[in-house]
Amino acid sequence: MHVTVVGAGVSGLTTAAALVEAGWSVDIVARERHPDTVSVVAAAIWTTTTAEPQVRVRQWALTTRERFATIAADSSSGIAPLMQREFERVDPGPLWWESTPFVRRLGDHELPPEYAAGFEIDGFIVEPPIYLDWLTSRLVDQGVTITTNAVTSLEDLEADVIVNCAGLAARDLVGDDTMFPIRGQVVAVANPGINEGVSDESDADRVAYVYPRSREVILGGARQVGNQVTSPDDDLTARILSDGARLDPRVSDAEVLDVRVGLRPGRPEVRVEAGVLGDGQPVVHNYGHSGAGFLLSWGCALDVVDLVTAAI
Repeated sequence: MHVTVVGAGVSGLTTAAALVEAGWSVDIVARERHPDTVSVVAAAIWTTTTAEPQVRVRQWALTTRERFATIAADSSSGIAPLMQREFERVDPGPLWWESTPFVRRLGDHELPPEYAAGFEIDGFIVEPPIYLDWLTSRLVDQGVTITTNAVTSLEDLEADVIVNCAGLAARDLVGDDTMFPIRGQVVAVANPGINEGVSDESDADRVAYVYPRSREVILGGARQVGNQVTSPDDDLTARILSDGARLDPRVSDAEVLDVRVGLRPGRPEVRVEAGVLGDGQPVVHNYGHSGAGFLLSWGCALDVVDLVTAAI
């Protein structure tokens, strides 16, 4: 039995990997492939999220964390543990992630004076260029073919089951008018020796974070709903650098290596569900992760495996 996965970002590659593990024959068809997907631009951290629906998101996140912990044992994978502190200027009240063993609410004595709440997160940092290469190499070694081709209709594909991991392109591919772009911009600077992350999540549109990788630190960010401009905004770059220096003064003099822009696939709720195309072809959808593609990747992928199996 054969499955065709549409999309070669983190969701498509992870889904293909999970399907191969389950014994399926798999190929991938994508308009773009690594290193040209939006996944490469992602801050790519296992952390808290406001993605919906919360009950499913919680399980997807925890499943992904468990898999990241296993993968991180391979030093070539591009995944490493990361402790992070997240601060809020207004206390958001009880949140689902506080019930997990990997997130601790900070005490009042641990908060800077300008913040009303904070969390310590025992998570992971992913370096997308390395990790996506790692995933791709493993898939190719397992016989998965990856074809670069713009899919305009799922019904044109021939497979026992089609899995739609097309990201933002699903808006046109399956006529999902709930999809919308969320523009993100990050600045990569040379790592001056930082090994813990910090973020200010007080403003949904003006997020600020400092996430260290092996050789660089990712400074962010932005969640600009509806903005489809993919060139860097110089004023935003200046603001990101300023916010980064406020959160961790060690980056204030760090060399700027790159400015990266990507469009996240926004949706009111992540879509992981089975369906049938007009010609009766079984299809499973896995898209609309907004900014949580890496965070939810393995949880969603393993649910897709169950849905594919049930569809036959």
